[in-house]
Amino acid sequence: MRKEIKDIQDTLQASEGAHVFYYVNELECYIYNAVSYIVAGIERGDQVLFIESERLYPIILKRVEELLSDEQLKNIHHVNNFKFYWETGNFHPPTVLDYFSHLISPFTENELSFRTWVHVEWREEDEIAKDIEEYEIAVDKLIPQIKAISICAYDAPRVSDELKEALMNCHGFLMTDEDITPI
Repeated sequence: MRKEIKDIQDTLQASEGAHVFYYVNELECYIYNAVSYIVAGIERGDQVLFIESERLYPIILKRVEELLSDEQLKNIHHVNNFKFYWETGNFHPPTVLDYFSHLISPFTENELSFRTWVHVEWREEDEIAKDIEEYEIAVDKLIPQIKAISICAYDAPRVSDELKEALMNCHGFLMTDEDITPI
């Protein structure tokens, strides 16, 4: 995917931002794509807000550390994805959106180019699909204002057909382990 990620950089960066739904099937491809996205962003001068699990972040960071300098690594800002989504004990879209806005405010206030990568995971909960859709619709409206690339990664086995359809409707691009295309 690294070639594809680099190939889409100019298109996505020249647009009013890009909201990407990443439908993840293979863990190793996911890790490779996350590393490629981070490195490509840092090489372009972006700050990277990387919202990832404590389980995967060390694996991804180790690979990124092999490719970037210590100075470049300072441009990666990690947040634990469970803390991000479940800070208040439940997935409450307005609260999560406020937290997201708080996290990106240093970038927007200082007019820094940035990108985000968010691995969306959740505990078993009834009606979570509706909350996720509400949150993603709000982010989709925010993206043109902040002019950032935002990848939202979802593990395919956990995504129902109904949720997948909803996610396809509130993202501008679909990314798989091998490809990325406009929706």
